Amino acid sequence: MVHKGNKEMAAAKMLEWRARPFNPRDARDTAELLNMCVKALQDKRASTREAALTALIGEFEKLPLLDDADKACFNVFALCGVCIREGRSLKEARLAFRAVGLLAVTHRAASPSILDEAFPLLATTIRDQDDAPTLAAAIDCLVAVTFAGARNKEHVERSMKVIWDAIFSPVSRSSSPNVETTASPQVLIAAVSAWAFLITTIVSVTDVLRKADSAIWNATFASLAGLLDHDDRAVRMAAGEALAVCVELNLTQHIPRKDMDALAAKASDLAFEAPGKGSNNTILPKQKDLFRQIAAFLTLGERPEKSLPTSMDGCVALQVSTWAKLVQLNFLRRFLGKGFEKHVEDNELFKEAFSYGADEGTLLSVAKMKQSSKTKDFVKHDRYYNWDCTIFATRPHYTARYKPKRF
Repeated sequence: MVHKGNKEMAAAKMLEWRARPFNPRDARDTAELLNMCVKALQDKRASTREAALTALIGEFEKLPLLDDADKACFNVFALCGVCIREGRSLKEARLAFRAVGLLAVTHRAASPSILDEAFPLLATTIRDQDDAPTLAAAIDCLVAVTFAGARNKEHVERSMKVIWDAIFSPVSRSSSPNVETTASPQVLIAAVSAWAFLITTIVSVTDVLRKADSAIWNATFASLAGLLDHDDRAVRMAAGEALAVCVELNLTQHIPRKDMDALAAKASDLAFEAPGKGSNNTILPKQKDLFRQIAAFLTLGERPEKSLPTSMDGCVALQVSTWAKLVQLNFLRRFLGKGFEKHVEDNELFKEAFSYGADEGTLLSVAKMKQSSKTKDFVKHDRYYNWDCTIFATRPHYTARYKPKRF
């Protein structure tokens, strides 16, 4: 009777524990929070899963040490894939995309395998998704996992092609080289900014553009220049920054002179545009300021000058004097959100280019990053080849909502 009573008491405590609502504040450290989130991500309630994803995002923004949390990271990654593929709300998918992107830049040793496993689903989502916020979240995730995990230039170019196809569909481009994009402003802003960020990580100012590639870059230039006529001012600004980067990186060296003159004239027009000639007049001053700088760069060679705080107390400023670095910084500020200061100061991915005392001309580079982390990646790579693992439950009563498959 005593034995039966003990079993009933244990069962009752187990039921009580399982019924306890997810509360990330109960976690004493990162490892415990990750295990709690693994359990919560298997809950049938969408609200619980969304709360777990939100907690993960907040934790990854703080740049925690994850080297000793491999199993939990495996589980988080796999379950984020489940939330994206089979979740019941678009909000859940958007949170999962952000969590995966932040996991990749936080757990650097795992990022190559995160890219390998996540790329197919990200590419499919970007190609097929109709919801603009979800599509933008998938694009941001693809940029993050690509930059953190790319092992060569081809990996970056593959992601750039996926993003470019979100701006101008391949079907439309095949029928007319000057076709207008049908993507929403939110998607265009995310995609153009993402594309510009990635190009800065693989192209150097000293690179010589092959004559054979000139036709491709001429078409790219024309497509981006066409976005300067978009009704949305934020789209124009994203396209303007991307064009300035292309000019700065010598990707326009084979563009006809008349086209470059037309770009400079267009930049001048947008720098002095009157209200009422585009949507979102609240950012008209920002548009004017940006295109004033672009016009000065195109006609006089003047570089942008910007100073941004990068320390926790705001006292340390980062000086930016190239378009490529400005584009990189703008993307990171937007993607990292509250974790921007912590990551640029302490994350090895960003410290060389953006921490205190960094040289103004130093850019994030996939090639440099690969060289600096090659030994570490090779040492740890074997542990990450199998991200479609089963759940390593820390408690035996877990009943998985789904069995995680390949992400």
